[in-house]
Amino acid sequence: MRPMTRRGELPLGLAQWASTPGGEAFCTALRRRIANGGGLDRKMKLALTSQERADLVDLFGTKSLSGPYLHLDRMNQVLLDGAYALPLRQLLIGVDGPLLTNRGQARYRRIVKKHGIHHARTALAKRITGVPELEKELSLLVALPDPTSWLPPEDSMTATRTWATYNAALSAAAEWFQGQSRQWTFAERELAVRALGGSKRWTKSAKNSFSRVIGRPFDQAVYTADTGIRMLGPASWRLENLVADAAAARPFVDIPGKAAATLGTLDVPADGVLLIENQETFQALSRTRVSEQWLCIWMEGYASEALVMFLTRLPDIPLAAWGDLDPPGIDIIAKLSAKSGRTITPVGMTPELYAAGYMLEEDDDEALAGWRKQAEALAATAPEAFRPLARAIADNNGRRCEQEGLHELVLPHLHDHLRSVLMRRGGACAKDGSA
Repeated sequence: MRPMTRRGELPLGLAQWASTPGGEAFCTALRRRIANGGGLDRKMKLALTSQERADLVDLFGTKSLSGPYLHLDRMNQVLLDGAYALPLRQLLIGVDGPLLTNRGQARYRRIVKKHGIHHARTALAKRITGVPELEKELSLLVALPDPTSWLPPEDSMTATRTWATYNAALSAAAEWFQGQSRQWTFAERELAVRALGGSKRWTKSAKNSFSRVIGRPFDQAVYTADTGIRMLGPASWRLENLVADAAAARPFVDIPGKAAATLGTLDVPADGVLLIENQETFQALSRTRVSEQWLCIWMEGYASEALVMFLTRLPDIPLAAWGDLDPPGIDIIAKLSAKSGRTITPVGMTPELYAAGYMLEEDDDEALAGWRKQAEALAATAPEAFRPLARAIADNNGRRCEQEGLHELVLPHLHDHLRSVLMRRGGACAKDGSA
């Protein structure tokens, strides 16, 4: 018996030939021809190097080649009559697996899609069966035509045309209604774990669709965790009595962001609000006089829902931000601005400071390419004031600069930077003093 190889169980010698330059070029071209509907009864034109041609002659002989043309019928017969006794199609299957025409591949994809849709519909129907409040949704689901489309029913209370949103909303609603029958109110992430397969699976669209199905606002239907906001400066929050005085706290105070935004009295007699990305930089402000006039808030490196709610509650005073001089630093502030509807002015985030800063040592070329690509996008889409920095980062191949390395250059002048922000807002109320 001839020795075999793991590569599609081809005879060892034939597998080795298929790995030569000529073998690879021939097998690739012939597989493509068959995929496009071609057969072995006609010649195939193929440009070959001298080495590739020599490889083909080794297996098929000279009579199978004439100029740029390969006589496939002759090659098939040579292979059948030779030591390996295999047809050309078996050679291709042994090299790269089953042969499918483009039409056959499309048919296969349709079959796979249909099976996936059927399985998803069946799983969702099973999940919502037996929940009285979802009987109409179940009827709409089972009445859908043959599974050729992922589109949900048009009349669903979810009011979405996206299957993922529809599936998540009804799955969560089924779990929620069952909890209600037990007098149990779920927490946001608890419900996601039980209904969506993970605590972080909620999307904004899924929450909205879920709320439409159950007839309640999301934050009234489930317990939503509050997030502490760390701050220092002119601000106080009262419920019945004083809860927190950020001006008196040293080095800072944490208050629940959502609660402060929706309950009690929030008093912010500050010139403006300064958002800081990193904790060390935030705490460094306690060694300056900036917090005497500006409410300083730690962003914690992301645009949390609690912080967004808190910013929307603030009076119409200037908002400024100092973050890392990198694409994520710009992106965090841009998202906060978009979600809160407030203009946020950068401080300490100029191209000049970026050039003077300390770049992160990064050897991953692929990661740098990703940062450069993100910076290119931000140079066109970020709020106008952040675009020069984004352009500088893109022009420097995506290299990143953290704000902590700029303390010595920024902190002594931060008060002046913030006074400029006030003046640009027409704030004649800017006070004298230095950081």
